[in-house]
Amino acid sequence: MKNYTVQCLTIVLLLFPLFFNAATIPFELIDGKIVIEVKIKDKQHHFIFDSGAFTLISPELKDEIKAKKTKIIFEGTDANNAKSKMDVFSTNKLQISDMDLKEVNFSFADINWMSARACKKISGIFGANMMKGKIWQIDFKNSKLTVSDQVNELNVANSVHIPFSEENFTGVPKINIKIRNQNLEFIFDTGSGMGFTLDQNSYNQIKDDLFLTFEGLLAQSISSVSIGERYVDLMEVQINNSNMGVQMVDSSSDSRNLLGTRFMENYEVQLDFIHKKIILNSNGDQPRYFTFGVSFAPMKEDFIIVNKIQLPQLSALNVKDKILKINNIDVSKVNSETVCEVKKVLDSNSSITIETSAKKTFTLEKKNVLEYIR
Repeated sequence: MKNYTVQCLTIVLLLFPLFFNAATIPFELIDGKIVIEVKIKDKQHHFIFDSGAFTLISPELKDEIKAKKTKIIFEGTDANNAKSKMDVFSTNKLQISDMDLKEVNFSFADINWMSARACKKISGIFGANMMKGKIWQIDFKNSKLTVSDQVNELNVANSVHIPFSEENFTGVPKINIKIRNQNLEFIFDTGSGMGFTLDQNSYNQIKDDLFLTFEGLLAQSISSVSIGERYVDLMEVQINNSNMGVQMVDSSSDSRNLLGTRFMENYEVQLDFIHKKIILNSNGDQPRYFTFGVSFAPMKEDFIIVNKIQLPQLSALNVKDKILKINNIDVSKVNSETVCEVKKVLDSNSSITIETSAKKTFTLEKKNVLEYIR
């Protein structure tokens, strides 16, 4: 799982497919997370649209939801294999684009860390169990979801049709993918911001000698963080006998293989929970991974490097190096406002200048690092 104004349209006509009585939902893509608005008691709250997860809601909304406790205990495993048991509740108080969502099962969970990273208050995860019985079109080019319970498919050349099965209880979709002639099971995970993410054992079986190594903080989830090394590679991929070409594949400490939004954003995606199939229609974009080569995060009052690529041009920088300035922004003492100011700079600039606590200055360029391994 490894995050707006909501409008309701009577009929929405799209290139593929043609929906009837559909509703459109704007979203914002933040660090690969699809952030939508969910209405609770006439108030809009930001949720992450996450097909790889069970629905979670912040305990801060307990009084507004008035949920009923069920007899179900949900045992979840997060992106770092940390397990937790949670009570399951049921509610009829959720609404999306004027559609009432009935008998929604969910658990309460503290997800404040998501808000800090998104620089936006995140109140819940819109999980796969809330998507069941509907057809969801994800249009990354125009940043909108279209949801319907009826569809008339158009014949689109070169579209890829993928059947999926569902995990018991959560409804999380699972698909089969072949990478370098290895058949692997993946979660179709709109909550993952990467491409094809393999557990370390699966990655070791198919890796070659040309890849990028990232070191530092690998992932943060509901109840844990993961630190170590991960690898990014380019590999030939096939899905349901369709050749998807060379795609970005990375390793993970997660025990599950995840197919995330860095792959999906190159397609119009139809996630059909009625007929249990996914349809992909290419929008013409190619795999890319733009980064400065290092990532930053607050650690207590310090702003430090938490992740870096092992490249010669970055050899003078190390994980845990303290940063004093980023483009003349003083980050020697950080708070949430400073972190969000830096995030805007990183998102909007193609180059940055940083100063470390050792009084050394570096200029970093944002590059598509996949070019290093093509």
